[in-house]
Amino acid sequence: MTLECDSDDYRLILFDNEDWSSHFDCHVYSHKQGAWSLRKNRFFAGSSNLKFDMPVICNGVIHFISDCYSYLTEDSTYFRPYIMSYEITNGDDEDESVETKFLRVPKEARRGSHDDSCHMNIFKWGEAAGYQTICLVRLRKRVFMVWILTNYKSSSWRRIMKVRVKGMGLVEQNPVIKGFTVLNGDLVFATKKKIFFVHVELVPKVCVFIFN
Repeated sequence: MTLECDSDDYRLILFDNEDWSSHFDCHVYSHKQGAWSLRKNRFFAGSSNLKFDMPVICNGVIHFISDCYSYLTEDSTYFRPYIMSYEITNGDDEDESVETKFLRVPKEARRGSHDDSCHMNIFKWGEAAGYQTICLVRLRKRVFMVWILTNYKSSSWRRIMKVRVKGMGLVEQNPVIKGFTVLNGDLVFATKKKIFFVHVELVPKVCVFIFN
């Protein structure tokens, strides 16, 4: 379940699957209307597991990225990580043409994506080229790479950062990255004892917060 808010309303978005298929019913609750509605078009998740616990809503579209595990044959469209997007329309005028869209992650991000050390997540980036967009962050072998989506139709991405954790001058030896996110243009990641903020455009400027 996902919560979406705007200036005068909030909505709950629930994807429901009872038959274990790759197609999900999409239910939307509007606080303003005080009722649930069922979307006409079902959401298609593809053949891999999507990270439903980490949705990204941008421009009225909800996005999910798949995991990096290798459990499909190499000739499958869904062998490498991918993103599925689904438009959540306003009001009752749902467009019959609305459907799930498949977005490829950058070719560079797909390389080595089945490595045990590889983790990928998507986040809301902010404005790029005059419109809101999402970003992709990949961590593999202690190297962070960040891309922003520049074109939905062609699944075009632009890499804006590549930095080795070792090159940040951290005091910790061989730090274990426990998690990462993007906040206000900063890459934020945590080790067992510290939180680091890295400004994407000012690498390697790093701010550190220490846990007691």
